[in-house]
Amino acid sequence: MSTVPQVGRVIPIRRPELLVFSAIYKEWFRTVYRWVRALGGPQSDAEDWTQEVFVVVQRRLPDFDGQNLAGWLYRIAANTVSDQRRRAWFRNIFMRPRDVELESFGGEGDIVRRQEQADFYRLVEKMNKKWRNTFVLFEVMGHSGEEIADLENLPPATVRTHLHRARKEFLALLAEET
Repeated sequence: MSTVPQVGRVIPIRRPELLVFSAIYKEWFRTVYRWVRALGGPQSDAEDWTQEVFVVVQRRLPDFDGQNLAGWLYRIAANTVSDQRRRAWFRNIFMRPRDVELESFGGEGDIVRRQEQADFYRLVEKMNKKWRNTFVLFEVMGHSGEEIADLENLPPATVRTHLHRARKEFLALLAEET
């Protein structure tokens, strides 16, 4: 247990890693926010994406070697922006037409949405099992690549490979349908 001196008394800190995280967050939030914007994060999502960066930072802080904090934070920010942009791009492929249809159908929008979900999952069922879980965890459930790596006990590079192949396969299956 660590202690922090404070004007004549010592206050014990039960979880010193939280103190370190809060100091990193306070000192680096604005800089990471600017990086997120510079890396292509839209202004409307930049604060949320920056928060995502710090979720990863907090989870990975015990593994950090203490060297080159700026480089470590930048790499996490770049990976987070990349993941978020890919996710947004992919969702846009099959979500945009649905939004237009839902507006134009009014009360029938639920029926249209359920049919599209059924069509989507029918295509997902046809996908290679090896890649399917990564695809669903990332694209549907919104997990990050690092979270999926932890969940599936895979190296992060393997998760990226599975996701790339799954997207490619999904798009091919979608093209066959149309």
